[in-house]
Parts: sequence; structure tokens; C-alpha cells
Amino acid sequence: MGAVSFGSRIAQSLYDFLDVGKSPRPADCICVLAGKQNQKTYGIKMWRFGYARQLILSVGRFECGHFNELNLESDGGLEALAGQTPEKKRHFLVRVDHQGTACTQVPHGLLGARSEARALAEYVRNLSVRSLLVVSSPMHLRRAGLACRRAFRKSGIQLIFVAVPEKPSFDSSKTRMEIWSEFCKYLLYRFLIF
Repeated sequence: MGAVSFGSRIAQSLYDFLDVGKSPRPADCICVLAGKQNQKTYGIKMWRFGYARQLILSVGRFECGHFNELNLESDGGLEALAGQTPEKKRHFLVRVDHQGTACTQVPHGLLGARSEARALAEYVRNLSVRSLLVVSSPMHLRRAGLACRRAFRKSGIQLIFVAVPEKPSFDSSKTRMEIWSEFCKYLLYRFLIF
């Protein structure tokens, strides 16, 4: 029992370290990084509450089939584009504003978060964006933040990282494994990639 409690405390400390999220505030655009469906739902709610005029949803290959569950007016052509794209190359950015929805494919890279950040930086370069809310899960934000700050370093765009609210169970061995895995990925990015 003591070992589980100690493991839970360590996992919670690592989780707190990985979560660099701030409170959301108004910005020019919201970008929800690829991941769990609740992240997309939270980003859409922020957009509908008026935190930004534009919303960009990063959609990975395993998320394409669930996109319509988000109940947006349009998928911007995502379903058709995904249907003609090999599964391993399915990564898209879906941009939503009050005038409509558009979808574009992004290049598939070796390191997911790094490739995603670079694609996002390239994409927003042609938009009128000076501030960007970057939304992801709490445990993913430190690594995502590292990748995004690197990709956006010369853009002049202000990045604000926002964590999706969640209450993980640190007694769960699955949760602890996910936290340790994310911490190791962060170390890889921090010391070997950047």
C-alpha cells in the first residue's frame, strides 16, 4: 500500500510539472492540438464563448472518424480529404470561423508534437493572428509548449497555453504509466531534440 501511495505522489508531482496551462483569455485564434475528443469539445466551447474569432482543430489519423461527433456545421471537407489520404499520412488542420470551415492536410513528420507545431506555425503565418490559445491535455502541455515556442520563435505571435480541465486518478496504474511516458517524451524533446 505504501509503494502505491509513493508512486501516486510521484505521479502527481510529475503531472503538476508537466501542466503549464494558464487560464484562458481572449486571443485572435484558438488551436486545439491533436488528442482526445474532450480537448476538441473544450476548444469549441471556448470559441463559442467568444475567446477568439477563429478556431483551428488539429485532427490526427485516429480522430478523423469521430470529427462529426463535435456537431460543427461543417467538417470543411475533412471526410473527403481523409478518404483519399493514406491512413499514416492523415493529419489535418480544420479552421472554423463565423464565415465557414476549411480543411487542409499537414505534412507528416517523425516527431508528432514537433511536426504539428511546425505545421501550425506555417499555417497561421497567412492569417491575421497575433495571439494564439494553444489547448491540450495538462500532461502534454510542457512538451507541446516547448515544440510550439520553437516553431513560433520568429513569428511575433503570443502563445498562451491552456489545459483542458480534468481530474486524473493518480492511484490508477494506467494514468501513472501515461504520466511517466509523457515525462520521458518531454526529456527527449528537451535534451536531445532542441
